[in-house]
Amino acid sequence: MHWEARLRRLASLQCGVIGIHQMGNVGGDHRWWTNARRNGRWESLSDHVLRADGTPATVEQLAFAGVLDAGPTAFLADGSALAWFGTRNASLEPVQVARRRGTTNRSGVLARAHRLRDVRASDVVVVRGLPVLSPIRAAWCEAARLSSLPEEWAVPRLERVVDDLHRAHLLTWEQLHDSIRCLGRRGRSGTTLMRAIAAERTPGTSATESRLEDRFVDVLAEAGVDPLEPQVVVGGDRPIGRTDFRDPDLPMVAEINSLTFHSTPSDRDSDRRRYAQLVVAGFAVAVVWEDDLWSNRTDVLRVVAEARAAARVGRPAVFHTASCPWPLDCRDPLW
Repeated sequence: MHWEARLRRLASLQCGVIGIHQMGNVGGDHRWWTNARRNGRWESLSDHVLRADGTPATVEQLAFAGVLDAGPTAFLADGSALAWFGTRNASLEPVQVARRRGTTNRSGVLARAHRLRDVRASDVVVVRGLPVLSPIRAAWCEAARLSSLPEEWAVPRLERVVDDLHRAHLLTWEQLHDSIRCLGRRGRSGTTLMRAIAAERTPGTSATESRLEDRFVDVLAEAGVDPLEPQVVVGGDRPIGRTDFRDPDLPMVAEINSLTFHSTPSDRDSDRRRYAQLVVAGFAVAVVWEDDLWSNRTDVLRVVAEARAAARVGRPAVFHTASCPWPLDCRDPLW
């Protein structure tokens, strides 16, 4: 494939823009970048970002350009991240991005950039192709911003943000309380506000933690299948973590996977380690993928039945529905 066709294919996934640090991702180098800047078919938005000709300028394109301009470790943050998730009264503009402390010092010109401390791997997610601060961490940034206001004004505003994220199944009350245990401390901006709104939002008040999990419950109920218990921590003396569902009588759990958060190579490796821990602990694991929940109900029921049957005979294993995107035959047990 011609070098420029490769650049255009990449740009088509990013609202028409590319970053200089992405040349290696498509098998190129700085010569490709120089040629693109000179041939008249690309517009320089900055020293680090080009836009393909004929590409309409949109606010989403500004978000991609701002992140790419800030460097390979940057991600959409703060109010821009909340807007990317569809939170009311949040705006992508001006574009706000962040980087982990201790990374590049490169200053971009297309977005407001700052460094963020205590950023964990789970604090950055890829949504519609763009690295974005996770919903719960974006809520903490909003809490920090509002902390300078009187509490009687700040609390209602933060409540609207958190409730919008919860309503969209992007944040759970369990995550809210977990975040306070991990991030909340004396002197940290926003801690007082987050504690105030968490007091009325206790874990377990929502039966399930996402729209996909709601769908899974409906599929089992419509088929007359015995229900599973939602949001159960498993692992005994050394907890493995919270599973989406667990059989109340058998060593069997079910995990509901979205393509957004479970399809990249790093997602795959993390999930396989988690499933291996569950199998070693004696559990049969039913992994149900998003597409099958909506278009292949029969396969969802098959996987649940197979996992339950394996649990009854003491055969820990992992079973996937048919649309598993991993590069192996996920319909067979992995162990």
